[in-house]
This record gives sequence, structure tokens and C-alpha cells, in this order.
Amino acid sequence: MESSGGDEGAAGRGPRVLVVGGGIAGLGAAQRLCRYPAFRHLRVLEATARAGGRIRSERSFGGVVEVGAHWIHGPSQGNPVFQLAAKYGLLGDKELSEENQRIDTGGHVALPTVSYASSGESVSLGLVVEMGHLYYRLIDQSREFLHAAEAPVPSVGEFLKKEIRQHLASWTEDEETKKLKLAILKNFLNIECCVSGTHSMDLVALAPFGEYTVLPGLDCTFPGGYQGLTNCIMASLPQEVMVFNKPVKTIHWNGSFQEAESPGEKFPVLVECEDGDCFPAHHVVLTVPLGLPTSSVGSSLDLSLSSWRHCQMRRCFCL
Repeated sequence: MESSGGDEGAAGRGPRVLVVGGGIAGLGAAQRLCRYPAFRHLRVLEATARAGGRIRSERSFGGVVEVGAHWIHGPSQGNPVFQLAAKYGLLGDKELSEENQRIDTGGHVALPTVSYASSGESVSLGLVVEMGHLYYRLIDQSREFLHAAEAPVPSVGEFLKKEIRQHLASWTEDEETKKLKLAILKNFLNIECCVSGTHSMDLVALAPFGEYTVLPGLDCTFPGGYQGLTNCIMASLPQEVMVFNKPVKTIHWNGSFQEAESPGEKFPVLVECEDGDCFPAHHVVLTVPLGLPTSSVGSSLDLSLSSWRHCQMRRCFCL
């Protein structure tokens, strides 16, 4: 959110900028802004006592357990997360190798080498490979409607289930084998939900699904924990930039706000926190989750930050 006015050059101090949210998007925005001397008055308001958002590596179990983000999808030079991880020395030689970066997975998760049914019995690898190839062919087809005049069904989930039903009608195996095939396909569908960040592919629109760009590189993890990335970004910021435990209640804009410490200066934006503290600014960069419920009331935005703080999945952009 950017202001449409205000005396940014008052007393030669430059514009005052606030970033709402200390996840990877907020930290990335702050890091970029701190490169320019004009943005000396920058603050990041984070609702919790820690930065990183959904990136959190837990070490109290004797090792590294990723509570939030796990992988770098498509670790190659076109991936900004990979570039940062390489810059900070957070990856191993295998992940950094040119060979690994050139592997083209097509956006598909690697097939398992061993699979078991819920009964504990092993599942034929040939059957898993057969269903895997079928599923990957269907998911590739679901990306072909990007520029179509009209999608056949609203969601990716509906498209996949429709196509699977058609294949089911042609299967000649016994009922148990058919059930096993469907179970394998359902497992692939569940994995796709993880990749797409949803609990149901019925909620993912079919028409724009092809917009997702698949980068080369075999998906990899951070040997020392994903949180090492946000820790390094944090270390690059001036100490006074981060303001923790400041859940935002409302953002008021298109106004003319003042503060006692800056007599005569007017700010077009005012960020009000739940504890009553208010932060006037010339510009606000909002990095809350895409799924955050919002409602516009007059010239203010009620962010419903109580739901923000308890949201377990934040879909953010790394700037």
C-alpha cells in the first residue's frame, strides 16, 4: 500500500516507511529498501516475538525439524530463494552442483522406491510407477487451459477426478486392484495439495493453473534448517528496523495524521496496533497472507490480525 501524498522531505529526513509482517516477504522488502539511503526511516512491524513467518526450524528435538517451509522447489539460478541460500552458504555441494541444477523434474515429485498399503503390505513398484505416470500426464494436461477460451470445469481437482473416472471405466483388473490403483492416485493428489498449498485441489482454479512456472533442479532442503535463510536476512538489517510483538489492528490511509515528535509534519498513513500504539508513515508495504480476511471501512482497513497470528500457512512473495 503506497500513500498518495504527504511531506516526505520534511526536515530532510526522507520518507517514513512501514512494512507490516516479518515473514520472508516482509524481510525481503526491508532488505531491498535498506540498500537505498533514502529509506532511513524504515520499520518492520511483526505480530509475534520472532521473524520468519511460516519459516521455522525447531531444534529442541535433538536435530532440525522444519515446522513450516521445508524445501527449495526448483533449486537453480532462476530461483531467488536458491540464490540467497547459495549466497549465504546454506547449501551443500550436491545442491549447488550444476548437475543438480539442470535436472528437469517437470514439477513432479519423484516416485517412491518403496510403498506400503494401510494394511502394511508392500505395493508393487510397477503399479506405483504406472499410476504415477498416469497422474503426471493428467496434471500436465491440467496446465494446458491457460490460454483456452473456456475451461471444461472450474477446478483442477474436478478435472483430475473426471479424467480418472474415465480411465477407471477402462480398467480390466479385479476390484481389489482397482481400489489399490485409486488409492495410489489419491496419494498423488494429496501430495499435489501440499505442493499447491491447499487442503483440496477443488479450491485451485483450472484456467490459471498453467501460470505456475516450473524451474529446473532437484528439490532440496537446508542441511542446517530453513530458518538459516531468514536469520541471515535479519542479520543484514539494521538492529532498530524490527519491531516485535506489534500485531496490527487497522491501517488508515488517505488521511492527514500528525505526531507529537514531528510537529508540523503530516503523514497520509497511520498504522494502529492492538496495544494502542500508532505508527504514522508516508508509505506502508503490506505482506500479510493472501488468504487473510479483510474488510474496508471508510478510509481504514480492518486486518483481523487475530486470525493472522494464528494462520499456519502464510502465502507470501519474496521481494
